[in-house]
Amino acid sequence: MALALLALTGCSAEQPAVVPVAATVAAPNGVDVLYAQMMVVHHAQAVQLSRILLAKRDVPERVANIAGFIAQDQQREIDETNAWLVAWGRPAADPADPVIQQMHGGDAAAHGMLGADQLREVEDAAPARATELFLRQMIAHHTGAITMSRSVLEDGGNVYIRDLAAHVINEQTAENTAMRALLSPPRG
Repeated sequence: MALALLALTGCSAEQPAVVPVAATVAAPNGVDVLYAQMMVVHHAQAVQLSRILLAKRDVPERVANIAGFIAQDQQREIDETNAWLVAWGRPAADPADPVIQQMHGGDAAAHGMLGADQLREVEDAAPARATELFLRQMIAHHTGAITMSRSVLEDGGNVYIRDLAAHVINEQTAENTAMRALLSPPRG
């Protein structure tokens, strides 16, 4: 079995595998670090909004599926991004940290961040109203993340952050398309 594995990987029992040296990856610049920290906070709020909706009964299955995907995918990205920050010698972003929250500054609404009252409105709403609020608020939230991600593609230097930004743009654009379709009345 081991020899078969070695043969498949191009190694022989006598010859150790050579691990190629990766190209040098640019160290993160200030834009990269700020984006990473802000995106953790931004994603944490999307996870929170998704979980609020998922805690309700009688949410349409397609909307619950989108909310579940967003919560799972963005939590994974939070964990990865915090690991990068720690690896770079930067503190992991804590969404509850007022300093991190302040980084969104006066642009919080422009970045699609929701106020506590907006989150509470979804929490307090009946399922049908909560579903509509979730879709509208998540579309705005995603649009803010897309804007933030386009900026880091222009000014960021680290390949990991640039890849994350490209992923956010592609993934959240597709999610916005799906959520807009769920808000639109069926054409008959």
